[in-house]
Amino acid sequence: MTFRLRIIKSVLFCLFAVFLAGTVVAAAEIKLGDTDIDGDVTIIDATCIQRSLAGLAVSGEFSRQAADVDGSGDIEITDATFIQRWLAEIPTPYPIGEEIESSSEPPTQPTEPSSQPTESPTQRPTDEEGWGHDVFRP
Repeated sequence: MTFRLRIIKSVLFCLFAVFLAGTVVAAAEIKLGDTDIDGDVTIIDATCIQRSLAGLAVSGEFSRQAADVDGSGDIEITDATFIQRWLAEIPTPYPIGEEIESSSEPPTQPTEPSSQPTESPTQRPTDEEGWGHDVFRP
């Protein structure tokens, strides 16, 4: 009985080790600019950054490390712009599309859109026809 138990433990340990090794390899293959971690840098990656900055939901995984193209420590609209420039084959000063070393930070999960605006509206009120004159005058 103990021999069988030892074999089962060894097999389970090996399976667990293979699982961990696969996880480490997958984490090391993140490319700069590949924010959705699908293996390719596409316009969808720039859109994920834009949606995140606008407070809208981002579907799937979102890698903050891959999104920080310029390495500033913050995700900004310029990161999305650099990805767009790279996709249009305009030279960029960053190695977009090349593998980066993964940090211990796991990808963030999708976020829910915020229900409240972050700033007060800046547009003047309009009448029924959409004209911008003051509609509150008697």
